[in-house]
Amino acid sequence: MRCAGCGDAATVLKTVVCRTDRERRGVLCTSCWLPLRDRLWIIPGSVVVWGKCLSHGSWVSLRDLVDVKPGAAGKGVAPGGTCTMCAKEGA
Repeated sequence: MRCAGCGDAATVLKTVVCRTDRERRGVLCTSCWLPLRDRLWIIPGSVVVWGKCLSHGSWVSLRDLVDVKPGAAGKGVAPGGTCTMCAKEGA
């Protein structure tokens, strides 16, 4: 999926709806969303993305991985990386 603003294919994108015209929906990266955040609501997207913490093996929200690596979990194309809890313990 690509950002409707800049076309970037980011790992995590925000599904948004316009506050004044709820028919206007789209998907934006953080850079495109930030200047418009007072005019948009973030809504649940069509899919929830999970990734695997490569340190302790649990599946976590992709937003909880500090260093996302596409396909690193070894299950199809599932992303992997280090979760925030493991990153704090290792710091």
